[in-house]
Amino acid sequence: MKLEELIYKRFVDSAGLTRHLTVYSGLPAIFSPEAPDDSQPGWDGRTLYPMVLYSFDMQANQERKSAGVLSVSLLCQNMAPVTPEEIEPEVKKCLRDVLLLPDRGPAYAFAWARTDAFTMQEKKKDLVLGSEIRFDILEYASQETTDPDPIMAMHQYVKALSPDCVVIGHDRMEPITEASGEAPVVYCRLLSVEKNRETNTVVWMDGRIAIHILCPDSEVRMKMAAAIANQLSLEGEVIMLDKSPMFIKRLQVDYQADYLKSGQIFATVHYGLLRYKAKPHALQQAKGNYV
Repeated sequence: MKLEELIYKRFVDSAGLTRHLTVYSGLPAIFSPEAPDDSQPGWDGRTLYPMVLYSFDMQANQERKSAGVLSVSLLCQNMAPVTPEEIEPEVKKCLRDVLLLPDRGPAYAFAWARTDAFTMQEKKKDLVLGSEIRFDILEYASQETTDPDPIMAMHQYVKALSPDCVVIGHDRMEPITEASGEAPVVYCRLLSVEKNRETNTVVWMDGRIAIHILCPDSEVRMKMAAAIANQLSLEGEVIMLDKSPMFIKRLQVDYQADYLKSGQIFATVHYGLLRYKAKPHALQQAKGNYV
């Protein structure tokens, strides 16, 4: 499914949201990017409101560290029993701590940015109340590189430490994944890599890794971050896929950090790239007596 279709599925599957909306062609009035004209037979003489309109722009914003912006507009009639302010929490609930994985591309999460109220006058002089909810779209792309890969090593380490969690880039993910206290979602991100020093056989690299723990339960997030950080501190190293050690040089935990955008655990790691790899002996020539 496309990202647009996954967002629609989240909205239309939410009973808390759809119970407030009018109906078009037998389905909740949720449209992207515009609603059908009021002359369309799908309205079947019903009122057009309340309805939800949504659209997104995948233009990256480095200042907000987002891959794009999702705009959700809630429209209600002035005299309707429900207001946009009552519907807004249901929209936020649909996108809170959820990861959407389209058929092509990385997984995406959504962070609420702001809500703006507005009014508009309809052709029939009906006053429409509205709220525009903006979300930052956050991209959780695969960070795996080449062997020896510090991110792949951290993936395996975290998964072994917390088997119930879902590790992005390591576990197979469904199109819609909800983070929970029972199954938090972990994302490991490579912030930077630089060469430290080199010898005849090894080039030593310093890297910095951020670990995000996505979970709606703040107590679970804190406990899991502490458990990962404590274990990394005690062991002092993570074994990479080529069996070489990746040393933990520095470790920082920020429990108050934005777990969607920044992450909670920051590790400075030190690992080596072998210049030469042992080659197996090759059979050059075979001699024997044949009868």
